[in-house]
Amino acid sequence: MAEKPSITETLRRTSDQLKRIRKGVANGGHVDQMQEVDALVGLAKEMADRQLAGLESPADGNDGSVQDRDDAPCIAKACSVQACLRTS
Repeated sequence: MAEKPSITETLRRTSDQLKRIRKGVANGGHVDQMQEVDALVGLAKEMADRQLAGLESPADGNDGSVQDRDDAPCIAKACSVQACLRTS
């Protein structure tokens, strides 16, 4: 039986895949038509990144969840792929 990947590795892979999805939407020129999808994918990537950051630096007492922060750039429905990719 294959060894189960750690939560850290799973979050890294998830974040990388979501970034590739967002770049694919941007490169395909479909940002205007897929704004809501892009915002949700961006939020999912942000949440994965924050969970990962919380796991990698537990000394600060932050569990990495979105509830701990109010500066998520991709929560707004109108978030564009270009703006979010600049912060990635």
